[in-house]
Amino acid sequence: MEGTSRSDAAGQLPVAAQVPFLHLCTTLEKIQKSKLRPDKSKILGDFIASWRKFHSALHKDKPKTTDSFYPAMRLIVPSFERERMAYGIKENMLAKLYIDVLGLPKNGPEANKLLNYRAPSTSQGEAGDFAGMAYFVLKKRCTSQGNLSIKEVNDFLDSVAMNNASNQKDLVKKSLLHLITQSSALEQKWLIRMILKDMKLGVSKETVLQVFHPDAAELYNVNTDLNKVCQQLHNPSVSLSEVSIGLFSAFKPMLAGVANIRNVEKQMGNSPFYIQTKLDGERIQLHKDGDVYKYFSRNAFEYTQQFGASALEGSLTPYIHNVFKSHVVNCILDGEMMAYNSSTENFMQKGSKFDIKRLMEDSELQTCFCVFDVLLVNDQKLGKETLKKRYETIQTVFTPVKGRIHLVPQTEARTVQEVVNALNDAIDSREEGIMVKDPLSIYKPDKRGEGWLKIKPEYVDGLMDELDLLIVGGYWGKGRRGGMMSHFLCAIAEAPKPGEKPSLFHSFCRIGSGYTMKELYDLGLKLAKHWKVYRKNDPPASILCGTEKPEAYIEPCNSVIIQVKAAEIVGSDMYKTNCTLRFPRIEKIRDDKEWHQCMTLAELDQFRSKASGKLASRHLHINDNELQKKKRKVAAKPKKVIGLIDHFKPQDLSGVTKETDMFEDVEFCILNGTEDHPKAELEKGVARCGGIVVQNPGRDTYCVIAGMENMRVKNLILSNQHDVVWPSWLLECLNQKEVVPWQPHHMIHMSPSTREHFAKEYDSYGDSYFVDTDEQQLREVFGRIGSGGVAAAAAAAVDLAQVEQRYSWDDLPTSMFRPFTVYMDSYADIGDPETAIPATCLDIRALEFRYHGGTVVQELEEGVSHVIITEETRLLDFKTLRRRFRKKFKIVKDSWVTDSIEAGYLMNDDNYLV
Repeated sequence: MEGTSRSDAAGQLPVAAQVPFLHLCTTLEKIQKSKLRPDKSKILGDFIASWRKFHSALHKDKPKTTDSFYPAMRLIVPSFERERMAYGIKENMLAKLYIDVLGLPKNGPEANKLLNYRAPSTSQGEAGDFAGMAYFVLKKRCTSQGNLSIKEVNDFLDSVAMNNASNQKDLVKKSLLHLITQSSALEQKWLIRMILKDMKLGVSKETVLQVFHPDAAELYNVNTDLNKVCQQLHNPSVSLSEVSIGLFSAFKPMLAGVANIRNVEKQMGNSPFYIQTKLDGERIQLHKDGDVYKYFSRNAFEYTQQFGASALEGSLTPYIHNVFKSHVVNCILDGEMMAYNSSTENFMQKGSKFDIKRLMEDSELQTCFCVFDVLLVNDQKLGKETLKKRYETIQTVFTPVKGRIHLVPQTEARTVQEVVNALNDAIDSREEGIMVKDPLSIYKPDKRGEGWLKIKPEYVDGLMDELDLLIVGGYWGKGRRGGMMSHFLCAIAEAPKPGEKPSLFHSFCRIGSGYTMKELYDLGLKLAKHWKVYRKNDPPASILCGTEKPEAYIEPCNSVIIQVKAAEIVGSDMYKTNCTLRFPRIEKIRDDKEWHQCMTLAELDQFRSKASGKLASRHLHINDNELQKKKRKVAAKPKKVIGLIDHFKPQDLSGVTKETDMFEDVEFCILNGTEDHPKAELEKGVARCGGIVVQNPGRDTYCVIAGMENMRVKNLILSNQHDVVWPSWLLECLNQKEVVPWQPHHMIHMSPSTREHFAKEYDSYGDSYFVDTDEQQLREVFGRIGSGGVAAAAAAAVDLAQVEQRYSWDDLPTSMFRPFTVYMDSYADIGDPETAIPATCLDIRALEFRYHGGTVVQELEEGVSHVIITEETRLLDFKTLRRRFRKKFKIVKDSWVTDSIEAGYLMNDDNYLV
């Protein structure tokens, strides 16, 4: 808050002290609710422009003021904040604080909503969104208009961070209580998101910086200092002539893309390249200026205190201070911080039980810095130089010392076979993998795959051992996975007696990646009706857990086996097996195996003893025929294929730079595009997000994209095997840089499994049961409603009952009256709606009955299951009329309805007969 303090000192309040926090929250709310990225950017841009305008008027006599947009920017993109210490607050702690501060009953419904915010619920607020759930609890308890400024909110967050650092939880609670009395529920919703650093704006943090200034993202990547970015780029008309890495400014390091090992020669431009061992440590950058040292992590967090700010302190600096050549005054080195075992003379893998940032003097492990790049020497910046020249320069900077500072060796290669040999050597040495680098590449902060590639055994089919694990537990998802199980607790079996099935299962790992959203929906449908709440004081006898407990469990006999890939097996006391998997990934569901055929403890011991727990023990072999065939293909490429129309040809996407992992390994088939967004543009968009583009849909294709319904699209729809989606969905994903869940208006055709999922989420007209609608969506829904009237509504109700029964949802409170049709005794003449008695309590009972799934009719007709009365004055009339009915109805008191709703389940109607 440098700018703020200086302005205060000069007697001039800064902008942040005069802008209400409510204005920022209202802006963020508008951004979140806007559907299109350009609209989101405009709303944010307008807020920034008004801030700058106010700033200019306020500081017109002080052009060099340090006051800037920084106080607001650090709230909008809190994960880019580096100045403030950690809050030490997660959802569970916030829930307990709010319950305590608000005096909520510990086991009451609102306390349960906060503590179990990820569990699906019929209440308002999205499942998995703690801030949204808190908003609905807070809005009836808070002032409607807050009076805090943006500066005061930053001061509050500073106090929370400081009190957390000094472990003064009472002061954190006191600050929160002050905030509750001073701010509205809307403000607290956004404050919670700022504390949790999960804004849910539907726009990337990089886009926020870009809206602020076109050069902001690039400058942040090389200095990771929001304050400096906001000060240097306060004027949107001023461009930076050069953005480069500087001493003692942490930068976002250059990253490697995933290589296709068979295409590596092409990816390296058919020129010589370097091969290095991929080190399995912590990416660290070392900044040295004379006797002063600073260390920063990959995410720009400082670890100087641990490794040493001078030659007199830390786990590393005292041992490397004298290794630098005499001519080196200052430098910046990029490398990997490793743990070195001096007795065995080898490096420890990161999956082992140690933390490189907390190694103590008496440990048998010591800190070792493995250097593979240099960015600055004696004030000369080297980022624009080639890797070849930078590597030559490193060798003049320091003298390597065994076990303390190493220069990562590299070999020059030209062929795929040399890469294969290097990967096989890495497998034999239990290394993580290899790096392939272009000698002519320059250093690009925060860029991935621009001349640097990584190859791990798990990226190559056939090299990894695969494990068959049983799902025994689940965890409710957040965000776009809200309302469903997004992570799973997996277990292995204790070997049973011969001829019997296993009865005990030991927890082994938690896994939540490797599947597409569609696969997650399918798995959810398969397991939905079997989940039960896991109670720590009454755990299931068949599932043995360590300290890691699931939120829900499933009886083994009702579960499925999943095939899992992972890098290695590492020790862990969180699971009953005392070990777990590193980087686990779901490969597929083993429909061909029964639940009891999962991996056993004995098989786990075999894997642990083989290859020191590494799950890559097989070698890669690429035969000469395969390479020659590939080369012949390349040579034949220029030949014209007669009769093949240009827009049917697959385009070469190898040159497309991957920007995100949003569609990592997800396969798309784009049949055609639109006038504004042709097929080629959509395919490039998929490639930029890590997706795979195919020209013909197959078994692994996630979906088919089509901008117009031609004959080929109609044939695919007839096959009923694939989801066919409009390009508007893909464009939304690309604009928002996140996978947008499918909605009815996105779909041209749904496969059977997707149709089942939509039946749970939407009614027959495409209106969501759970997500708030807007005017445009409502118009679309009304447009789909035909002239079916009551008959169509009745048919929809039947369908809903079938869906509930199929998935065992018929015991939900909102479905308790689904099987019943009732007549309310609220007419002066029985069965005559025109004689309705006004304002009776039965009007309320009718609404409640309908809300909880039942049907209320106005005439006493065949099919009525109950007649509901408040007084017995006409009891004889109803009993007389009942004799005419083929299926006799029951006459019950209205308390049957109210008592059932209060209890949350259907009460026995026999107890309410009159």
